[in-house]
Amino acid sequence: MPILTTNHASSFSEQRCTEELQHVLNNSSKAQTLLQSIFKLNKRTLVKGITCRSCAGTEQQEKCGYYDIQYKRIVLCCENIRSREDVEKTVVHELVHAFDASRKGTFDSLCHLVACGEVRASAIGQCNDIKHEGKKKDCILRDAINSTREHCGANAEKVVQQVYEKCVRDEAPFT
Repeated sequence: MPILTTNHASSFSEQRCTEELQHVLNNSSKAQTLLQSIFKLNKRTLVKGITCRSCAGTEQQEKCGYYDIQYKRIVLCCENIRSREDVEKTVVHELVHAFDASRKGTFDSLCHLVACGEVRASAIGQCNDIKHEGKKKDCILRDAINSTREHCGANAEKVVQQVYEKCVRDEAPFT
């Protein structure tokens, strides 16, 4: 998920984040489709579920959320969440990562795999509602490059560009 650069004045408490998360899970057709698809592919992908907690003092502290493949969970960083829209966009983004972790795929390298996941998560998640194609592509590329850079360093932009066309068209499970 993209790094946040805003202040923490209006951040959610864990309780408020959890309440908004429950609303999103009950009412977002995108989140429901992703969850159903994940559980069809591999029931263990999200064995620890989706939770809200503080990420302060962790390496995730600047993010709105993350998919933790080791512990099979999605965590929303409540101090970086400010609205129901933030919750939904973050949940959808991270559910795309969980979905991708559930299915098989072949990539030239781990960086290509990460880059593809970030392109897909941004395209289906936070950049999805942008109508202008040029601005939408810019949003997807910016977010994917920033997130891929954490794992792949200076190669991030090149790798994202290499996978972009293929991965932006991969709308699974929505196709």
